[in-house]
Amino acid sequence: MIKKFLNTCLLFLLFIGYSWAQPDNAQVETKDGKKYYVHIVEKGNTLYGIHRLYNVELEKILASNEGLDNNLTLGQKIYIPVPVSNEKHYGNYTVKQGETLYGISKKFNCTVADLKELNEGLSDGLQPGQQLTVPKAADSSEPGEVIQTDPVVKPQETEPVYNLSLQDSIIKHTVLKHETMYSIAKRYMVSQDTIVALNNLKSIKVKKGDVLLIPIKKVNYDVVQKDLTQLDNLPSDSLLQIDDTLVMKDVYNVALFLPLMLDLNEREMSKSLKLGQVRELYPTTKISFEFYQGFLLAADSLSKAGLNVELFIYDTKRDTNTIKKYMNQDEFKDMDLVVGPLYRNTIDYAVNACKERGIRIVLPFNSDSDVLYQNPYVYKGVASNMTLLDGIVDYVIEKHKHHKIILIKPTSAADLTLFERVRDRYNERIQSVSGAYSMKIVEASLGSSSGRDLNGVINKDTTNIFIIPSTNLKFVARAMSTLNQVLNMNPYSKNLKIVSFGLEDWNKYDDLDVKYRNRTNQHYASYRFVDYNSPKAVKLIKSYRAAYGTDPSIYAIQGFDFGMYFMSALHLYGTNFDLAIASHRMDLVQNDFKFRLIQQGSGRENQRVVIVSYNDFKLIQMN
Repeated sequence: MIKKFLNTCLLFLLFIGYSWAQPDNAQVETKDGKKYYVHIVEKGNTLYGIHRLYNVELEKILASNEGLDNNLTLGQKIYIPVPVSNEKHYGNYTVKQGETLYGISKKFNCTVADLKELNEGLSDGLQPGQQLTVPKAADSSEPGEVIQTDPVVKPQETEPVYNLSLQDSIIKHTVLKHETMYSIAKRYMVSQDTIVALNNLKSIKVKKGDVLLIPIKKVNYDVVQKDLTQLDNLPSDSLLQIDDTLVMKDVYNVALFLPLMLDLNEREMSKSLKLGQVRELYPTTKISFEFYQGFLLAADSLSKAGLNVELFIYDTKRDTNTIKKYMNQDEFKDMDLVVGPLYRNTIDYAVNACKERGIRIVLPFNSDSDVLYQNPYVYKGVASNMTLLDGIVDYVIEKHKHHKIILIKPTSAADLTLFERVRDRYNERIQSVSGAYSMKIVEASLGSSSGRDLNGVINKDTTNIFIIPSTNLKFVARAMSTLNQVLNMNPYSKNLKIVSFGLEDWNKYDDLDVKYRNRTNQHYASYRFVDYNSPKAVKLIKSYRAAYGTDPSIYAIQGFDFGMYFMSALHLYGTNFDLAIASHRMDLVQNDFKFRLIQQGSGRENQRVVIVSYNDFKLIQMN
């Protein structure tokens, strides 16, 4: 089973949605004299987020929608009561001599009960000149307002039973002796203002025994089934090697260090929007939260195979002091695995702190290779550019040894290191290969942008392989443009073909012309690739949709893959899984981890390299 540990806020609040309609632009319907915004559920919507968007109490939304809970479906229609303070939809009416509540209700197409609800303290005895709040008639000049006569579900007169009607998004928290509003807000990862507003409090003061309503996320979904008994077994010698050192536990503790940036995101989500804008999460929050969702899905899936794990999630922000505070808590004394963080300064601190405490740490985001040096507790999940270029060289030698291989020399100092790595590796390895076009790689500069210099280097009767070891956008863009010019200069060379090789970082550059990529048959090296049509990807997408109402991003799939791989290692081999990790295999969605020691006494880097090509504007895995 998987256990959720509330003290460290595993359950992430439902304050976020990806693109919500705005109240002022929402369609309005009139039912029994009451005005309702009509909200059509979109991707990423949650019940609590809708409550925040319209600033209408959750109880009123639930009372207006029979059977509504937080398991929303795309396209679902939700009625949001329009506040009577909204002058666009409600107005004042002066009672005339002899008028009754019944007569006025008929005039405004509502009920007596509706009028009493709109006018607190209203009695049946009306006085001439008395002012009443009444619903305005639908204005035919305003398209989108519809009048309905379907009965409205009335709010219960008794106190709502929150543990039943709101259980999908609200829990009750009983304040303990030592707790403050601040500590409770941090515990559940929600702002103090949110708790104050939801509980109609006048201040942030709380005392022991107070019961507070707290918005949380209910995890309730179909999981991706994985049978751990079908995992690849270790070689017999490896099993013998680790038998005496396995440390198995009934329950494993796993911490997620993610820069959720809740404060910044809260500020971002509260900004007013201009017409046509959509509300977006703070970018770092979005990446972190999607990774967390995928990781949680993996944990729940593995729990079906018998894994017992407690997950702890910490908002690391970009602050090493925040991480230090977390790691000094009592709960961290029994931590078995840390996953994250993201930023360089926090990575440096976290890996050193984990080394001191003997805790294994997985880095799922890009990081420098020096974090591995003399730290055997670190697992670097993202292959370095050096490793990726090694993979390019090996692939080119295997698949293109009969072709002309040309290495483009970059101009920046950082890229020259990559250039030398490719040159030296190719020239060394090609010596043992028979039938190669050349026993030494051809080095060339880009030359003029016209392509004339490179045109003098190529062989017009065969395929020319260009390796461009650069992460500099300006240089890469110039290289692709120049190669395109070379092709333009040889329109009648039937056998001339250009294949360019680069790094996954190029995909971040929107300025690179896709036509150039396709025309030069661009290949890039990465440590991951997902075929969205594969059965395993389709299965994950369906489960993710069922869980979160949206499709998984690459960060969500990364979270799932990292969670499946490392938590299954804990389950199979115990806390000392490092002795078996080199042989640990799982059928993941976009990764196939191959962790290798960089040297004795240091950490492990993922050395899996995937070669991906642009083929007719599609991405295809080549190896």
